[in-house]
Amino acid sequence: MMKQILFILVWKDKMGVMLMWMHNEDKSEPVITAKKHIDSSHKGGKMTKLPPKAVVFCMGCAMEYLKENYNAKVITKKVPKFIGTSECLAIEGHPNVCFVHGGYGSPAIADTVETLVALGVKDIILIGLCGGFSDKVNVGDVIIPNMILSEEGTSLHYYESIQFINQSASMVLKGASYFSQYFKTYQLNTVTTDAVYRETFYKENYWRTMGWVAVDMESSALLSVSKYYGIEANVILLVSDKHPISQEDEKWKWGSLDFDNILKDFINHSIKYSMDDD
Repeated sequence: MMKQILFILVWKDKMGVMLMWMHNEDKSEPVITAKKHIDSSHKGGKMTKLPPKAVVFCMGCAMEYLKENYNAKVITKKVPKFIGTSECLAIEGHPNVCFVHGGYGSPAIADTVETLVALGVKDIILIGLCGGFSDKVNVGDVIIPNMILSEEGTSLHYYESIQFINQSASMVLKGASYFSQYFKTYQLNTVTTDAVYRETFYKENYWRTMGWVAVDMESSALLSVSKYYGIEANVILLVSDKHPISQEDEKWKWGSLDFDNILKDFINHSIKYSMDDD
């Protein structure tokens, strides 16, 4: 019978003990890589090399908006990701930028980043949604986080220990400079979780006391995997809903009367932002 081994992380904080699954002494190769998966998916044929910059949407309507409002062309109908699939689009006249759907949750976004890197991408912008749990932000605000608390498990397969992941200051300032022209824009810290139904009132109160203001499901993993491969990454989030502060408060507030228009405006400016220096 194989001996069961429990790897316990030596780092602790007020939230308790975390497990780790990546070890610095492990120099072996992964059993499967994105490149191997791409090659097997295409039976040895060559997959189209993608432009150097990729915009990754983690929302359902962005790719359709792009096709309906821009002169978009299909680079490939199927980005060969391991989890799910997405077409890859570009805009006529902007050959250095492509657009894909990144999926939902940390495993999916890590798969997307791995695949994009294997196809030649060097710069990734995540355009996503988040839920606010602080009075500092409201539905329709944009957050470009300086620091993200990682409460997802994917990043611990890339680093022996990780609690926070930072965006580069230059990318934060660049994003804030652009989006503040069109939205209330904040450089505040956020959280990434992979357990939607375990965002308890106790936990969100703890997050607030530490200065975090909103939560999503992809950002810390995207930054962690991007950092692992040494590529530039930028996270830009739109607050789509507000959580109740306590169990006695009103119910969850999703969107607003004009949120559909706000979302379309956010997608539009995200596309323009990605092409700003193209």
